[in-house]
Amino acid sequence: MRRKSEERRHHIMQVATATFSELGVENTTMSEIVSRLGGSKSTIYSYFPSKDELVQAVLAQAAEFRLQDAFAALDPARPLAATLRQFGRAYLAQLLTPEMLSATRIAQQDGARNGNGMRFYDKGPRTGWAIVQAYLAHHAAAGTLVAGDTWVAAMHLKGLLQGELLDRAMFGEVPAEPAIHDAADRAVEAFLRAYLAR
Repeated sequence: MRRKSEERRHHIMQVATATFSELGVENTTMSEIVSRLGGSKSTIYSYFPSKDELVQAVLAQAAEFRLQDAFAALDPARPLAATLRQFGRAYLAQLLTPEMLSATRIAQQDGARNGNGMRFYDKGPRTGWAIVQAYLAHHAAAGTLVAGDTWVAAMHLKGLLQGELLDRAMFGEVPAEPAIHDAADRAVEAFLRAYLAR
């Protein structure tokens, strides 16, 4: 795809994300997106033949790119507590961006209707948290952590990280960076109290 076409596609997806987030997927029409974009329906349909394909593209983009850096921080050679703190801070900072919050809302709104939510989950959160599971399994095998089921341990860490700030952010109260760091540090501390080998 030529650069100009890529830029146009990206712009369409940005406008669609904002519109889906504002009006809800069900209440958004392609005509509404076109009116916000400017241009013609034929232009948007040349990139996305249907609203469903546009929703899928928006969610796929969010799933693929937003949290990669956070999950990449999980280096088993580094000290466990410091690595989990770095991961927790990066994960929460990315999760609480307006783009990820919008994608999460869109996936929740549209998910039950046609499976887009599960595709988003499979490509994004499930894949990322499988990396966390493997990281925790490494430390369990080394005797650093006591975790019989490392998937459950990963889900406990996820719950602790999301528990303090995500609900408030989903309703519009996006915290500042210091609050994100403090919440991540508290979550990791609680996780380690439960799972660190004594």
